[in-house]
Amino acid sequence: MSLNDLIAARSYGELLIACFALCASLTVIGLVSGYAAERAAWKRGRKVFDVPLKRGQLRHEMIGTALFHLLFVPVLAGVLASGAMQFSSGWIAEIAGFFVPWYTFQLGYYAMHRAMHSKALFWMHRWHHESLVTTPMTGLSMHPAEAIGWIVMMLVPPVVLSHFGVLGAGGWLVFLAVHWSGNIAGHANAEIMPARSTRATTLLWSNPISYHSLHHARFDGHYGFVAATMDFLFGTEFPDWLAVHTRVFGGTPMKALKEKLAPKE
Repeated sequence: MSLNDLIAARSYGELLIACFALCASLTVIGLVSGYAAERAAWKRGRKVFDVPLKRGQLRHEMIGTALFHLLFVPVLAGVLASGAMQFSSGWIAEIAGFFVPWYTFQLGYYAMHRAMHSKALFWMHRWHHESLVTTPMTGLSMHPAEAIGWIVMMLVPPVVLSHFGVLGAGGWLVFLAVHWSGNIAGHANAEIMPARSTRATTLLWSNPISYHSLHHARFDGHYGFVAATMDFLFGTEFPDWLAVHTRVFGGTPMKALKEKLAPKE
C-alpha cells in the first residue's frame, strides 16, 4: 500500500491525531534542543542580549505556540484528508519537495513580514514582538491572523507541487522538520552555530541568530528570517549587524536593545 493509499484509508480523526503527534514532537524536540543549545552557548560566552525578559513573556509565548498548533494541525489534517496533497516518488520530487517550499516560504515571509510592520497590519504581528529578547519559545508564538499566513505559505506550495506530480514525501517532511525546528532554535538568545556566517551563506541559506535578534530589538529592519537575500536587495539590513555578530562571538553581549555599533569595515 502506497503512502497516498494509507492516508486515504484513514479518517479525519485519525489524521488529526497523527498530525498532532508529528507537530507536537517537532515542537518538543525543537524546544529541548534549542534551550540546551542556548544554555551551552551561554557558557561559551555567546549570548546575544544581556537584557532580562519582559515580565510574563514565557507565559505569553506558550499561549501563542499553543494557538499556532490549534490552527495548523486541523488544517494540515484537512488537506491530507481531502487528497489535495499527493506524494510522488523519484529524486526530482524529493528535491522539489524540500527546496520549493523552503524558498517560496522565505520570499513570501519577507513580503508578509514587511507588510505586518505597517501601521495598518502591525496589530497582527504585535503578539510576536512582545518578545523583545527572544527565546526558543518565541519561534511559534504569534497572533492567529499571522498564523493563518504561515499556514498558507507552508501548505500551498506542496499542494501545487502535488498537482504537478513532483512532491516527494521525504523531501517535504525534511522541509517541515528543518523549518519547524530551525524557527524554534533560530530564536534562541545565543549564537549556537559555528562562526562561519559569511555574506554568501547569509544570503543563500542561514543567517546568524544575532541577525534576527536585532529585528526583535529594533523592529525596522531584518525582515527576512533564514536568508538575508531580500533584506540585502531592498536595503533593509542594519549596517552594524556584522559588527554585532563579531562582538557576540568575541564574548561580549549587547547590553541594551537599542544599542548600535559602528559598522564593520
